[in-house]
Amino acid sequence: MFEERRKCWDDGPVTPAETSGVVAVSTADRLRAAAEALLLEKGHEATSLRDITERAGANVAAVSYHFGSKDALLARVYGEVLTEAAAMQRSRLEALPEAASLEELVRAWLAPALDPETTERETRVWALIHRGVAEAAPGMLESLPSLADTVEEHLITRLAAHLPHLDRAELMLRHDAVLAAIGGLIGSSSLSGPSIAGEGRERSDMLVAWVAGGLRAPSARSAVS
Repeated sequence: MFEERRKCWDDGPVTPAETSGVVAVSTADRLRAAAEALLLEKGHEATSLRDITERAGANVAAVSYHFGSKDALLARVYGEVLTEAAAMQRSRLEALPEAASLEELVRAWLAPALDPETTERETRVWALIHRGVAEAAPGMLESLPSLADTVEEHLITRLAAHLPHLDRAELMLRHDAVLAAIGGLIGSSSLSGPSIAGEGRERSDMLVAWVAGGLRAPSARSAVS
């Protein structure tokens, strides 16, 4: 079923012939998979209810039955993607030893964009999140707080241990600035795909050094005083 759902994401609706001999993918799963693929391809505003139902091989009534509305379906997709992203990031950060360097922490944090060994699924998940945030998609913005615990417990606390000269406000500002900058690079037409890592390990290493250097920069508060 997992493989068939992946097929929905990549190739459109699954036909009866394609599901022969396997457990059929539910209509709700096909609708979620179609919505996710379209959000990544076309964006929130350009994704219509008709687009979703045609991609999923379903009808409009099925959206109402399973989700209530198109907006509720898209919000469900964003929520599930954020939950998946939080689990992926938590797993990577927990795998890092306590003695990991700031550069190692940065690489684990930004792995979907920087690590050439990142799975296609993880790259896709983070590309969708970046697009949803950039477009200020309502369902995405409403679901973003679900990442807060993972960010606070597994990332900010560890960054703070490496950056004792920064208070929480300045650390969070730098955290947000890094995400915005990496998100801008992901969306740049100068890159061939959603992963910066696809441009080569050397470029990834340069970005890790840039991020770590920016984080280590003296506090603006101390410079003013």
